[in-house]
Amino acid sequence: MNPKSPRFVLFAAFLMAAGLLPSNSLALESAGARRLEKDVSPITGWDGQEYSEPSVAPLEKRLLGISTKSHAWSNWAGNQVADPVQIFTPKSINDLIAIVTQAKAANKKVRAAATGHSWSSTSVVNQDGYMVNVKSMNKIYQPVQGADGTWTVEVETGVTLQELDDLLRQHNPPLAVSSNIVIESVRYGGVMAMGCHGAATNARTMPDLVTQVKIVDSNGTLNTFTKDKDPVEFSAATVNLGLLGIIYSYTMEVEPMFNLKMTDTHPLVDDIFSDPKVGGPKLKSMVLNSDQTQIFYWPFNTPLLGASNDHLWVKQWQRTNLTATDNLLKDGLQDVFETLETSLGSNAYSFMALNPASTPFIVPILYQAVSRDTSVVLHAPNAIHYRAGIDKMPCLDVEMIFKVDSNFENVVKAWRYVIDEIYNHAKADKYPINLTMEMRFVKASSMLMSPAYDEDPEAIYCTIEVLSAVNTKDFSDFSIKMAQYWMDNFQAKPHWAKMWEHVPGIVPYLRQKAGAQYDKFEAVRQKYDPNGMFMTGTFAGVLGH
Repeated sequence: MNPKSPRFVLFAAFLMAAGLLPSNSLALESAGARRLEKDVSPITGWDGQEYSEPSVAPLEKRLLGISTKSHAWSNWAGNQVADPVQIFTPKSINDLIAIVTQAKAANKKVRAAATGHSWSSTSVVNQDGYMVNVKSMNKIYQPVQGADGTWTVEVETGVTLQELDDLLRQHNPPLAVSSNIVIESVRYGGVMAMGCHGAATNARTMPDLVTQVKIVDSNGTLNTFTKDKDPVEFSAATVNLGLLGIIYSYTMEVEPMFNLKMTDTHPLVDDIFSDPKVGGPKLKSMVLNSDQTQIFYWPFNTPLLGASNDHLWVKQWQRTNLTATDNLLKDGLQDVFETLETSLGSNAYSFMALNPASTPFIVPILYQAVSRDTSVVLHAPNAIHYRAGIDKMPCLDVEMIFKVDSNFENVVKAWRYVIDEIYNHAKADKYPINLTMEMRFVKASSMLMSPAYDEDPEAIYCTIEVLSAVNTKDFSDFSIKMAQYWMDNFQAKPHWAKMWEHVPGIVPYLRQKAGAQYDKFEAVRQKYDPNGMFMTGTFAGVLGH
């Protein structure tokens, strides 16, 4: 949103009038602000308590046994907290080996963390173990071109998406990652290990770009996994959920820099998500004729008119040979304004969480920030990471993934059910969704623990999620109802990094739906961590313990 536009002025004026924008909060960040790493400041969690990341001493001092008992760790959203015996900050492979060696001698559990953008308990370890913060493991090796012309690059587990993008831009020739997620501050170790995905249908999930994984196992041995060496072990090691050991690095395919034409449109909800037999083929054509597709829905975005008058936000990307219109100064300023805009919006969402009845009145104003039809050609990283500052707005997120049927009719049903339930809840003065609903589409993954795993490589999977601001009343119950509907009707599985452990019966459900698949992974895990140094309680159930 242009800060001089009437929409921006209206948005800011509304927030100030409502007391949601302090008078001193309009100080702009520098154009390079989103490229800087900052310490995590205290945030209010979903339970209303304030948490912050503990200060972390160098690895050498940690190995001397300095306790962190007085400190609490929390994830970005504030819905997970931990009080590990120690928090380590390794800077090298030798540090990782030393940590595991000490953990083995002390009979301690070990879990890794970084920026804490997972909503699930994947990083949580308490008085029975150590937490390993890998943010300083951020080395990027020189990209290598193989004999077949394919480019690969090895990154340590703590490298951020932004750091790799910046290096690849400067390479000769410039390179890019084929598919990625929007937020740039997260790190490749977590993104790959948890099976994360972008919106590029044919590129599959991000772990499907991986060619090699290096992991330090429970004996302190560095293991290298490749598909040629052992395809089953490689599959398990790529999406490993942190259960095989501490990840040292991933090597992934990249490609010469390419351009994407990014188009934003805003059709009526009923144009696609009304009659499955009509909307399904429309949606199928949209997805199959685009390189990437992402769809958003803000509830109540046309105030007091009902779901039939609400609009979608449809983003589509198409590879093109047209010249990119990127401009470094313009893009830097745009980053600043988007970051400011998101920060302002965060105050509004916090207000809605505490005052639910305001939701149908505030959301239409916030929706104006994304409601304009546009089309622009950008270099791939700029098009994929199209929104700056979203990590400044902690939220709650439940995502499930299911196989799309031949005409996309089940996708229409899955989406429409949520919209209808949002309006049904509103009739009872309940507003559990104040942020957005979102979906993307990816082809099947070959990784055993991916929720999009399928032996049919041409199968297409829909990723569907609901998001609300932290502290939003009724979000937990609403998200459970949505997840159970998707599970019961479409055999959906959870995104491991999002919220899912609160859904009743989900562990036995997963064992029933994918037990044989998970057992193959468990056989590999047992080889590299026979005593469960890296195991968590939730994943133990998923793996049949």
